[in-house]
Amino acid sequence: MSSAAELFARLNGDAWRVTHPFGEDILQANALLHNKAATEEEMAEGLSLWCQHRQPCQFGKVAASQRRIHFCFLREEAVSAWSDDELAEKIREEKQLWKQRAACDPERAAHSFVIVVASPQVALAAPDPQLRAFSDRILELSGWEPTRVGARRKNTVTSDFLYLRHPNENCFYGFRYNVDFFACAGDGGWWHDHRFPGGIAFTANSTGHMLSFREWYGGKPRNESWGLMQAMLTIQNAAPTKSKEACDPSEQGVVTWLRPLSADGKPLVDTVSCPFANTPSRLAGKDWTRYEGVLHTDHAVREEFFHGSREVAPTSSKPYLMDFTYWACFGKTDREVGTFG
Repeated sequence: MSSAAELFARLNGDAWRVTHPFGEDILQANALLHNKAATEEEMAEGLSLWCQHRQPCQFGKVAASQRRIHFCFLREEAVSAWSDDELAEKIREEKQLWKQRAACDPERAAHSFVIVVASPQVALAAPDPQLRAFSDRILELSGWEPTRVGARRKNTVTSDFLYLRHPNENCFYGFRYNVDFFACAGDGGWWHDHRFPGGIAFTANSTGHMLSFREWYGGKPRNESWGLMQAMLTIQNAAPTKSKEACDPSEQGVVTWLRPLSADGKPLVDTVSCPFANTPSRLAGKDWTRYEGVLHTDHAVREEFFHGSREVAPTSSKPYLMDFTYWACFGKTDREVGTFG
């Protein structure tokens, strides 16, 4: 197996980027993340601000606004020269700090963890098999292992648990989360929503941890409908890469979209009643049980990102159909109880 440093050396430059420059927000963030004089605290502060305003994920925005994201930075000198053992140890230490904060430190508990490879060479790498191999190797070194094979195209779902101590019970609750993948290479292409400054990034957002923290330590009532609303808004927030005025998702060029209710106002799964006492205006007429997209939101490193086309998703002719109904039993099937480890 090739090391991360060997795979880094094989990355190819992105000729497409010459005529499709990065957006101003990515350029500004990269200037900070690629600055060797910048401290990790400065990098984290800059990325928190970027996440608040430039990403579609509502949960990530909330975590960023409350400074509840734990960042792990791998600079170019690390991925180009360190051994795999050294990289794995760096990630392990940061992940352990995150889990300790999340479990036992209400003042600094972070719901999210983000590994950022902050490298000019990675930022300007073409999204081809070489970048995928490098990204897969970083994911392997993170210690997260695929838990199941995803639908189609050999993508995998990578999951783990984040723990939180219950303030009134002598136990910890573990909340399942999935690992997601982002890259600079997505900027301006069909997977624009999965761009991220620096180079590549892996994100872990534990919505179960966030909801339980709000209830147990924030004095807010348990509210799965709030979580569902944030999830639906995240899907609806997908950036159009073609036409903002079009109604059809393929003509808009969005990666995910909400399904309309049927003519008689029913969702696709008509046994699940509407969870909203007052449906937000932005979600009026939208299905709360299923949604669609040209990428699957549960997958990690996706094969279709490295397919070659920057304008059209290779899955556009057969979108994924995905599930919202897990929110109906959220907090029951997404968690485990036990000793923190």
